[in-house]
Amino acid sequence: MNSLDRSLIEKAGYDNGFEIVQKSDPSVVSLCSSLHTVKADITIGNHEGAYALRFSDTLSLPELKRGLNNELFQNGRIEAWNRELLGVVLKRAAELGIALPDGPIRLYNGRLDTYLDKNPEERSSFNGTEKSMFRGTEREQLVKQRIGQDVFREALFKYWKNCCAVTSLDIPEMLRASHIKPWGDCDNDSDRLNVYNGFLLSANYDALFDKGLITFDDKGVIIYSNRLNKRQIIDIGGDRYKSLHWIDERHLPFLEWHRNHVFLINQ
Repeated sequence: MNSLDRSLIEKAGYDNGFEIVQKSDPSVVSLCSSLHTVKADITIGNHEGAYALRFSDTLSLPELKRGLNNELFQNGRIEAWNRELLGVVLKRAAELGIALPDGPIRLYNGRLDTYLDKNPEERSSFNGTEKSMFRGTEREQLVKQRIGQDVFREALFKYWKNCCAVTSLDIPEMLRASHIKPWGDCDNDSDRLNVYNGFLLSANYDALFDKGLITFDDKGVIIYSNRLNKRQIIDIGGDRYKSLHWIDERHLPFLEWHRNHVFLINQ
């Protein structure tokens, strides 16, 4: 790997969520970020113009494969055929590094510290080092929950690639970060910020899901409440065969809770 190769890889990393170069020599370029814990080692691939990638164990490879060409993943390797595709893979890895379970809680804690640094007059009124969103004064809880809700929304946008999980609508103003198990019913902040406890939904589907007029089965297929008739389902742009673009097993406990506590009470 010559100096030009290394420079091009470093630029691809910087442009796609890996802004820190840990190592750069003729054998490998190692990249990481201050925003997530995923690390990437990149070498020259087996074909001309190609790049081979290896990520740290903090990245879920099954999640990375979703939405990417399966031909990228061969014989235990990830190989991007050109620099443009290298950027696509790195961007998705960075998005998942920020969105998946440990990322949002880490981002929330960092933003809360930043807020207190910028507003030192409030630090003394906060409950010491306690960062739980449901602890402290009413003002303290409002600040924490506002930061937490922003983090959760950003995580869902990254996880669902800025599109509705059902319809693929990609107008940000029309998308809602919809909790499966509602904010107030969660036992801890990790569940409140868990990307598997939510879907990015267009406004109409978010309203229906929130009120228990729709839910999803364990395969992601939409289930409509008996309170909705055929005409109403058509009017909202739905049908009996719509489903989530994908579903992970870590969604399932939250979905079971939704079906038992939100959906069924509206039948």
